[in-house]
Amino acid sequence: QHAASMTTVAGLLQEFYQPSTSNARKREIETNLLAFKSQPEAWQLCLRVATAPESTENQFLWFFSTSTLEHTITRRWTQLTPGDRSLLRETLWNNYAQLGIPNTARRHRDTLAQLIALMGKREFPEQDPNYMQHCLELSRTRFQLGINLLRITSEEVVSNRGDLTTDWKQYFYSCISMCIPDVMDLVTKYLLIAVCHINGKDIQTTIPNTLMDFSLTSALPNDNQLSSSILELLGCVQHLVSWIRTELISEYFLMSILDLSQWRPAHEPISLAALSVLNELLYLQKPLPYAGTLMGGVSSLLEQHNSNRRQSEMYSDKFRELLRLYTTKYAGKLMQEPDVLETFLNLLYGCTTELHGALDFTEKLEIWTPIIKGIAQQPAKITRFNNVLTQLVDEIMRRTQFEANKSELEVLDNELMEDDTSATEWQQFLDQCFETLALLANTRGPHIVFAQVYAHWSRPQVYLMSLEHALDHGSGRTYEAARKLKGANVGEILRDFATVCQAVVRLAPLMDTSTAAPGIADEMECQLQMLSDSLLQTLQLLASNRLGNGGNEMDKASFQTDMDNLYAQVLLAIRSIFPLSKAMDGEELLHRLFAILGSIFACNDSLAAASPIVQQAASELLLFISTVIRPKCLLEIPQIQSLLQASSRLSAQLPRQVCTNVHISLVSCMVLPWKGVPEDQQFYVRRQWMLREYVKGLAQNFLDLDLGEANESKVAASTLSLLSTFTALIEYFKATWGNAKDMLLSTFKCILTKALMIFNSFGLSSIAMAITVAEFSLSMLRTLLTQLGAQYIKEMITLFINVSSREQLTLSRLAVMEKVLQMCKLIVEQPGSASVGLLPAILDFSTQQILPLLQQQNAETDNSEITSLLYALFDSVLTCKWQFFYKNQLSNGHTGNASSGNFNCSDNLHPAHFMAILNAYGQMLVSGTDPSNVRSVLTSMQNVNERSRLYQRALFKEQLLSSFQRALLNLLLSGEGALHFDMIAQALYAMGQVDRRQLLESFAHASLPVAQTALEEICQTSHFIFEPLLQDIPTFTQKLTQLMQDAQCVHLNETA
Repeated sequence: QHAASMTTVAGLLQEFYQPSTSNARKREIETNLLAFKSQPEAWQLCLRVATAPESTENQFLWFFSTSTLEHTITRRWTQLTPGDRSLLRETLWNNYAQLGIPNTARRHRDTLAQLIALMGKREFPEQDPNYMQHCLELSRTRFQLGINLLRITSEEVVSNRGDLTTDWKQYFYSCISMCIPDVMDLVTKYLLIAVCHINGKDIQTTIPNTLMDFSLTSALPNDNQLSSSILELLGCVQHLVSWIRTELISEYFLMSILDLSQWRPAHEPISLAALSVLNELLYLQKPLPYAGTLMGGVSSLLEQHNSNRRQSEMYSDKFRELLRLYTTKYAGKLMQEPDVLETFLNLLYGCTTELHGALDFTEKLEIWTPIIKGIAQQPAKITRFNNVLTQLVDEIMRRTQFEANKSELEVLDNELMEDDTSATEWQQFLDQCFETLALLANTRGPHIVFAQVYAHWSRPQVYLMSLEHALDHGSGRTYEAARKLKGANVGEILRDFATVCQAVVRLAPLMDTSTAAPGIADEMECQLQMLSDSLLQTLQLLASNRLGNGGNEMDKASFQTDMDNLYAQVLLAIRSIFPLSKAMDGEELLHRLFAILGSIFACNDSLAAASPIVQQAASELLLFISTVIRPKCLLEIPQIQSLLQASSRLSAQLPRQVCTNVHISLVSCMVLPWKGVPEDQQFYVRRQWMLREYVKGLAQNFLDLDLGEANESKVAASTLSLLSTFTALIEYFKATWGNAKDMLLSTFKCILTKALMIFNSFGLSSIAMAITVAEFSLSMLRTLLTQLGAQYIKEMITLFINVSSREQLTLSRLAVMEKVLQMCKLIVEQPGSASVGLLPAILDFSTQQILPLLQQQNAETDNSEITSLLYALFDSVLTCKWQFFYKNQLSNGHTGNASSGNFNCSDNLHPAHFMAILNAYGQMLVSGTDPSNVRSVLTSMQNVNERSRLYQRALFKEQLLSSFQRALLNLLLSGEGALHFDMIAQALYAMGQVDRRQLLESFAHASLPVAQTALEEICQTSHFIFEPLLQDIPTFTQKLTQLMQDAQCVHLNETA
């Protein structure tokens, strides 16, 4: 009968894995197999199959049998008799111990070891006190089997599997920990034997008698199984060191791992495994013993690495990881031993100069970072390391220049990467290099590093000047002239020049002459003066566009791309040094500069002006000058006056972002105070008139719209683009002050009024116009919230709500509602009581119209962003406008017993709105499907309770407390609850302080499969009956964790 049962199971498994079996039939087979697995005698049948000599011939049946045994051990162990447990243990042990190593599949062996370890976890040391001794003995007689079982037992020690109670897991951990000294002693001896075997040394003469049990050499012989045996050993060791006490690590253990980490071409897997052990040790957030041994060992590995250039890519990657972890953890100790550090840095520099690709180089720069920061904190020691740091700066610049490193740079992709960085692979490489340059500049002195970087400026600039000269006196064709100049690759030279510009831009902000010592400040000023002259000279050459002629179409396109990139980098470099260099202050320079900027924005026939990248850089420079430098002469510069007059045509001529930057710059000239000019000479009245005329020129057609006569398409044509531009413009001035905001209000209020009229007329029929008007209104509120006045804001919000309420809300209008909610939130968060009168309308609209729509929408539509906004609005109402609900704040620090703050329901001034918000909170917790918003709700409730004693209010305590407690417990028991465990624990603890008995009832209602005494104990940690309040959230959280884990364990065993 038993044979027939297993034959039936084998047939079902065979059918299940047939490609032709339908999904419906597979579900039916799965049900039958699960039913078989749950039968009381099933484990005995499966035990025979799992341990039979020919068992692995049918893999499907063997793995099903072992999974049934695992199910029995983890879910039905308590239901087995002592005799059954003994039979299961002895049968599996005997079968495992007799496995043939070469002929047994690793998965087969690991599966049996896992079953033995699971039984050991339940029986050691009570029912099976010799478990660990058996593991160690097996390691002495059958090395690979014993070490494998030790590794898997180690994994079970720290396993989070929920099949045992927390108390038992901790007990097992403690008992195994007591055995670890013996385990470490054994594995250290095996490591010493492994080192001798690998290095071809005699064990008897190499290892002292006091350290070695020479009988172990027979367990780890130097035969064809040596490599696989050492890999098993290192795998076991790597897991052990991840959790044991580091004091148990001996010096011989560490020395053995360091030795095995050396590159050995014949034993690469062993080298990689040993490096993994070292990395595991360095990842530990605790100190390691024998720092000197480790530091010397890493230096030796680095020296060997430098002398052997034929290591595999995998070994190099893992070794780089080791060096990065090592310098992060040991930078402080290295600084205490300058001789060791000097040797290490020289070796590290040798490693860094190896040509293994750009990615390899930037990852090696990360290794330097902790060391450079450490040196910076001890200026007295910098001199000793000046030479190697100087070499590193030169190496970084060399590796970023095509002239010196074309082989690595030409393979970098210059297309946008797929991630969210919006950067090319080439640009990321440069950014990482220049961040290290900046770090070195902060350590050695910006003027010193700047001089090294600027030394690379002359070559490309001299080349460009020579090329210009050749064009003036030669054929007039760029590429013929370039060939005359020794056939240089002009594109690569231009790219190198642009790279040096970027390096200068990164270093320039560090050249602060105001904080430098007098001698150094003078040197910095000379350097900045020299850089300014070079930049302006180069800019003049690029603006002339004399280099953009000649060559075939392909050459011409490639050349122009490189030229445009250089042009943009030069403009950005000028922007970076503008506030630093005294040479950039004069009006004459500004006139020269704006003559060039004007040609770029005028979109004349020059190729450079047609390039969006150049226009973008020019607009950023213009924006910087007009908003940061703010010279008085700007409005008198002819190019600025031309831009003011051509303002209405800019959108048709320039890219959108460039156009926006130009508009913001022009408005800044009119509203921002001029630097260094007295208040009475700011001429605000004249500038206000200029601003009105400027905006009127842009918006005249918009303001003249007759909404009664104009059709929707005509209104849209005048509205969409204009208000989008004004939205970005107004948003920019959010952080300004005083006169600027008054001038903006005076100019743009009429625009806002007209926009609101358009929303009233077309807000329902045109989603595009509704969104655009709402965005503009939101930007006006953000920037001019105080200036607009309470009455105007009230009328504006009322209009948005009334128009949106005329028809049933639909999903298509949620984008508009998103902006409306943001406006409401801004108003609610404004200090004072002016917005309190709007709260009934805001809350009615949000809870009766927006919230139901979001709750009804199907799962395929992602409305998480507007949902987050809605709950953020609710939080703002509770946090900023608590007086809308309660006159008395009862904030923390209020005197009186916590339990006495229990007021009548009538104390709440608006109970319906209060309940609507908290019901929305409750619904979010009950659904639990949106982790971000669940967390927002929990955070909001915690903050409101801390500020205003939410849980002690009668309305909450009497009508909501029990419901929230049960919702929180249900959330905790769900799969998503673990994401918010700490916050749920804090909420339950705070609610328990209000009513301990109610918390106990809620726990009991949750039907947790634990003893009543455990529930009473956890509730008492939140509020003892005969004691004052006990603020002991860590204890409560710990007991709640244990309670949930034990409940899960009981549930698993009961449902087996």
